[in-house]
Amino acid sequence: MMKQLTPQDIINQYVEFCEIERKCTLNGDYKTSNKHGKRMLKVFKELEKDKNLAIELLPKLFNHQNVVARTDAAAHCLSLNICVKEAIECLEKIEKYEAENIFGFNAKMTLKVWREQGFLKMYPKQESNKNIGR
Repeated sequence: MMKQLTPQDIINQYVEFCEIERKCTLNGDYKTSNKHGKRMLKVFKELEKDKNLAIELLPKLFNHQNVVARTDAAAHCLSLNICVKEAIECLEKIEKYEAENIFGFNAKMTLKVWREQGFLKMYPKQESNKNIGR
């Protein structure tokens, strides 16, 4: 269980994880990226539990200097079905201005999947393990 974090703590962790993810993406360090991805998922799950907090915090990252923070915040908004218009605009800007690199491609693919499915899934639900031990 995550200790109670302040909104600023959550933003700080989010940005820290996104900076690690950005560096790992550029360096091809998938092991470190995967480790921190699991920690980012915990932060996302906290925001998922409290959509008002997510609405308060995630849009603040749409103009962050870190492109991964912008991309992840927008993707998380789409996944939570909050601030959808702003999230799409954020991803479209990234797609346009980062078109020549992996980050523009990530934004493009996030939009493509969201438009095709009408939703984004951030993590698989483990339904098959639900009844084990009962």
